[in-house]
Amino acid sequence: MKHAWSAQDLEDFQKRNWTTADADEQIECLLSGANAVDVTEACTLGKGIDQLTEEQRFDAAQCTANFPDLAKQTCRFVPASGAASRMFGALRKSLSPNIQKRLEQECDRFPFWTEKQRSHLRGLSGIERMELAIQWMLDPENGWSHLPKGLIPFHRYDGGVSMNSFQEHTAEWDQWMGEAPLHFTVPEDFQSEIAKIWPGRARVSLSTQHPETDALAWDLSTQSVARHADGRLLFRPGGHGALLKNLKQVAADTPFLLIRNIDNVVGANLMAKRNEEEAILLGECLRLTEERNALIANSNPNDAAWRERAKSWLIPFNSAIDDDAEKLMEALDRPIRVAGMVRNEGAPGGGPFWVRHRSGWVAPAIVESAELPSGALGSGTHFNPVDLVCSTRRADGSTYDLDTFQDASMYFTAEKDWEGRPIRIYERPGLWNGSMANWLTRFIEVPSETFAPVKTVMDLLDRMD
Repeated sequence: MKHAWSAQDLEDFQKRNWTTADADEQIECLLSGANAVDVTEACTLGKGIDQLTEEQRFDAAQCTANFPDLAKQTCRFVPASGAASRMFGALRKSLSPNIQKRLEQECDRFPFWTEKQRSHLRGLSGIERMELAIQWMLDPENGWSHLPKGLIPFHRYDGGVSMNSFQEHTAEWDQWMGEAPLHFTVPEDFQSEIAKIWPGRARVSLSTQHPETDALAWDLSTQSVARHADGRLLFRPGGHGALLKNLKQVAADTPFLLIRNIDNVVGANLMAKRNEEEAILLGECLRLTEERNALIANSNPNDAAWRERAKSWLIPFNSAIDDDAEKLMEALDRPIRVAGMVRNEGAPGGGPFWVRHRSGWVAPAIVESAELPSGALGSGTHFNPVDLVCSTRRADGSTYDLDTFQDASMYFTAEKDWEGRPIRIYERPGLWNGSMANWLTRFIEVPSETFAPVKTVMDLLDRMD
């Protein structure tokens, strides 16, 4: 369906490199809503999730240790565009008794206070301490809640030194990879401030979400496209799937990308352990890449033995594969990702499931809770901590066009409040969901201590124990 767009709308579309057909398609998605993913069953140990033996772990670690020019072949990619507003969201509501009690007793222990602030809080009664702490945290000009999450100090060390998530990610990567490149996607308004964290360090790069990946919204009260009071269209960030364009740009320079969220960061005492586990995931990805490349290089569609080897190798990635030579080659020639999975202990977020794709593939996939059909929520045994190693080069050394391996139908819609009005928002297929739907995917169980998220400000108190 075509929609009527104003001259101002068309100008805004042009700035984002959109056609009117692009805008019309988004509106249709907003009106129809997202479809549930066709889940067949949860991935479990031995059926979609591998638990490596000690020998396999050793071999994977050795594969990483022996890989030539490893620092030149790898890059850490950290989505860090998100604001900390949701992290402090519980403080804007009526507090639960447990949170109130803990704030009254412990709010002076948050790692982001200065020594002067901490001393002042300790001199107050419990309720006064809590109220002032919340006031400071939510202050619209100087509070922490308006900053990007990566700028929030997550840990405080001996001597009173506090480190934010950008700094901790850098320290962990330095400990393992030395001068290998590190890339953060950041909010444009804070880009210059964030860049000051690494003066003179060219190997740390930043990028912002591209305007062309913005998204429209639907005003549920007026049943029309959402607009500002002056008539301009409301454009919103298109979710983490919008970062596929940023990922493509980094992949053009580096064949192996290691993706981890900005809020999944450990303290200095756990960095070596987590790097050890990461080396195993990378080693598995390196091995799978070499095996795939060898199958492609030695391909012989007329050789039944080759077809059987290719089919056998592909079954863990696609349980519906057959031995048609053309389909085997098509199935082999695609990006690879190895994703760590932790046992589900009630953590929120997506998980690993077997999914039937439109192409007929039945393959392991990362599915968000919002994408699950009725009855599937809570059926998984493992959780996706966003700890991925990605192989983005073909057997001939060229870089895959990652756009061709996404499933555009796996977009998200959700309802939110905007300036007191209910709107439905559109988000592009998630970076590790629909944007990687047609990759070769392997899930490996990793220890739960490798997952250390900060979803709410209260999580920071647990890190101080």
